[in-house]
Amino acid sequence: MGSYTPRMRFLLSRTDALGDLVVSLTVMERILQREPAAEVHWLVRDYSAPLLAGQAGVAGVHLREPGQDLADLIRRLAPQACLNLGHRDWEVTVAAQRAGVPIRVARTRKLPQILAATHRLWRGRYGSGRHEAQNLLDFLSPWGWQGGPIPLPRLQSSPMDLGPGPILGVVLRGSGAGAFPSDAWWTRALTVLRDAGWLPRVLAPPEASELPAGDLTTLMARLAGCQVVLGPSTGPLHIAAALGRPVLCLMGRRPNHAPDRWAPLGPRVQVLQYPGPEADLAGGLDRLDPR
Repeated sequence: MGSYTPRMRFLLSRTDALGDLVVSLTVMERILQREPAAEVHWLVRDYSAPLLAGQAGVAGVHLREPGQDLADLIRRLAPQACLNLGHRDWEVTVAAQRAGVPIRVARTRKLPQILAATHRLWRGRYGSGRHEAQNLLDFLSPWGWQGGPIPLPRLQSSPMDLGPGPILGVVLRGSGAGAFPSDAWWTRALTVLRDAGWLPRVLAPPEASELPAGDLTTLMARLAGCQVVLGPSTGPLHIAAALGRPVLCLMGRRPNHAPDRWAPLGPRVQVLQYPGPEADLAGGLDRLDPR
């Protein structure tokens, strides 16, 4: 009889924004490339959990909740490795240590996390010219899996019928620090797009959309039903790219939020930056000609 080798079980923690979670899917893709039988579990917030529901490769989704006994949750899951990809939530690494997780990988943020980690990432992220997905693959350095081409994040959703096309899904702005055009610019741009034969559908933010309110699963279905998705670099654009939709992403020029670091990942993504040296948050993107 052959010897039994137990499957590796990973816990990937990503408890911040939607776009960050989508980019982090590259880590799961790389793990499954190298260890197809591995179990990949995720620790996320309740608002982002629907993104992972039923997705290929996801063995389990666990919620990060206020006041929970996080060490007990991790102890019951019993992973061999905990990768704290959302490193600002430093308590995850400390809880993993208390739970006895053998491999705990974290960035050097907050002394308790630094002391609790078995592997620490010291490499700088800002001004490096590396995409955030490559920075995240560094968390796999204990196994030597961090190099090579970035695997693309993949999501699946049944497309929603948004009416006769061609449907142009529009995301006006995001909640993060990325630049976005003003409402006045969007008013001009949507008129130009309608005149060109497109049917624009504002999908986000919800308060700016004419569509009925829906949850994250609804947003994914709407994005999947668009012929093209247009907007700044924010969560829905990253989701659309991971769904395989053509994406035109409007981005600024600040190094921390430029395309080389934060552009959505996908073969059908194009990026458009504003001309000139104006600051992102001082109307730079309004200099784009909607025509």
